Amino acid sequence: MRIAKGLRLAVALGVLATGAAACGGGSGSGGGGDKVELTLLSHYSDGPSKDGLDKMIQQWNKENPKIQVKAQVVKFDDLLTTLTVRQTGGRGADIVSAYGLWGGQLMKANVVAKVPDDIAGKIKAEYSPAALGAVTTGDTLLGYPTELNTYVLFYNKKILAAAGVTKPPTTWAELADAAKKTVKRDAKGNIQVEGLSLIQDGDNKSVHPFLSLLDSAGGKFLGADGTPEFDNAAGKSALKFEADLAAAKATNPSIMPTKQFRSGGVAMAIQAGWWIGSLKTQMKDKYSDVGVTAIPGPTAGSKGSLAYGFFMGVNQRSKHADEAWKFLTWMNEHKADSGNVTETGKWLADQGLIPPRTADQAEYKKTLSDPNLAPIYDAATYAMPEPNQPGAYEAKTALHNAIMGVLADGKNPDDALAQAAKAVKPQ
Repeated sequence: MRIAKGLRLAVALGVLATGAAACGGGSGSGGGGDKVELTLLSHYSDGPSKDGLDKMIQQWNKENPKIQVKAQVVKFDDLLTTLTVRQTGGRGADIVSAYGLWGGQLMKANVVAKVPDDIAGKIKAEYSPAALGAVTTGDTLLGYPTELNTYVLFYNKKILAAAGVTKPPTTWAELADAAKKTVKRDAKGNIQVEGLSLIQDGDNKSVHPFLSLLDSAGGKFLGADGTPEFDNAAGKSALKFEADLAAAKATNPSIMPTKQFRSGGVAMAIQAGWWIGSLKTQMKDKYSDVGVTAIPGPTAGSKGSLAYGFFMGVNQRSKHADEAWKFLTWMNEHKADSGNVTETGKWLADQGLIPPRTADQAEYKKTLSDPNLAPIYDAATYAMPEPNQPGAYEAKTALHNAIMGVLADGKNPDDALAQAAKAVKPQ
């Protein structure tokens, strides 16, 4: 699932006004009054994401007539605002699906409840470190990890080969060399083929590629208390690497890779694994030109990535928390018809996403039909989890502004990072 910008309050308020029952909005029925209706709010509004979730809910409802689950959906752009506005109005859903980056903010707003110890223990034992890190704030697990994405280097094999680049880059020096060799300009100097894209289609579009490079250099974004840790030698080297490519005009932030890579307008791009599904659909037979490899680091053997995730948890104000956890446990543990993976793991893998449960990942890695998926799955073992304590979103915005100042305006990278660090306010 790509991450998009913009949270429109007016739309969320409209949803609030017309939304379904209040949190814990179960009602008695059947004489005994013991039927419970749970609401589940998510952004799974169309396509295979909606179909797969609806299928699981329908199966649960059929097998559990006294605990019925009703899905509610909003666009991703409106999800955070809807979660917080509904909570303030006492109309929050019993079960919430959310982007891991918002975890600290949702905890602070008393939207998500603490995971019961017995369930938390099982989750911590059965899910990958990247998935857990992306949905844990401090020492607090927010819920069951769902979507998991890692960042890798996408490249066009034909463009690299035509420029004399015979293998994908394995160090920053090789990456820079390949970017400079593959860039093409017209007579006026306008870029026709970008060497390396350092932005991505989504939330603070410059930050995820930078954090992947930062990870490859051994750096970190934020400390456990929310203090900035990117304004150090690792951060400065990563941003200088980007600045040098911008100065050489091998990268250009005005070019959107999700639109121009597929048509041959971008040679390489640092992008999330969800892109595989889009490229297959858009490029059809030309998808065979696409290669995927780990994002290289400054030295041979070093590599980096960023992992971001989503989770499903229970609302602090739910009147039916036990029933909500019972459903979530079933949803995340019951096996698919094949019996080798969970139904949730299959639901995610069918969308081109990494199943966050370790056993599901291992099962799918045995039979990956597309070799481009292997680096995406491998990155889940070493990627930096996106931090999600209170203030993380604001820190990400500050870092985005700094990076764009360097790439678009030629600002000194050290000064830009120092300014961004000063803007970070731990909460």
